[in-house]
Amino acid sequence: MEPEENVNYYRHLEALGDSDFEIVDGQPDIQGWDIENSEKVKIGEVDDLLFDPETRKVRYIVLDTENNDLDLEDGHVLIPIGVAELHENNDTVMIPNVTAKQLASLPLYERGRGITADIEEEIRKVFTAPDNLAFAPKEDFYDHEHFNETKFYGKRKPIVAEDHLLTQGGNHLLTEGGNHLLTEGEDAQPPEDSAENQKYNRDNIIP
Repeated sequence: MEPEENVNYYRHLEALGDSDFEIVDGQPDIQGWDIENSEKVKIGEVDDLLFDPETRKVRYIVLDTENNDLDLEDGHVLIPIGVAELHENNDTVMIPNVTAKQLASLPLYERGRGITADIEEEIRKVFTAPDNLAFAPKEDFYDHEHFNETKFYGKRKPIVAEDHLLTQGGNHLLTEGGNHLLTEGEDAQPPEDSAENQKYNRDNIIP
């Protein structure tokens, strides 16, 4: 018997709304917010978030296209967290430079169904320029700008690492020894005697 192909491999992602996790105080809970394109045309609303329970990182926004202004079919699709960004002032999620054709080509998401690796590759290709499709395979699929949470939250305010995490039971989820979990794009703590370390220690704000 031939080995199962990649299409049968499921990544373990959970819907925030179906879990015991919650967004920490001080970070915006974007569920229910409108999602717009660069022209401020409504694409839909944030229905939920999919996150990796092992790393406590949000990977996808679940976009509900009901009541959109682009004549898209009603349904739910997944938007990689790094493709979107928070509006600087309004409670709105922006997806810059996205087209109705791109959104219509995304595979539909059904709540409760597993997400295969092939589906995630299909989603990535929708948001990747044709001349960049031949990217080199990476050990970590999420080591990519499409999943950069720092980019998503960046315009809103400086990100405090501890406040950027999902929590469970009201407690911050920290690594052993009290060190905070690194957000996407953040380097490990610099050497103690460096100028970068002094900056790092000021309220643990990401540079």
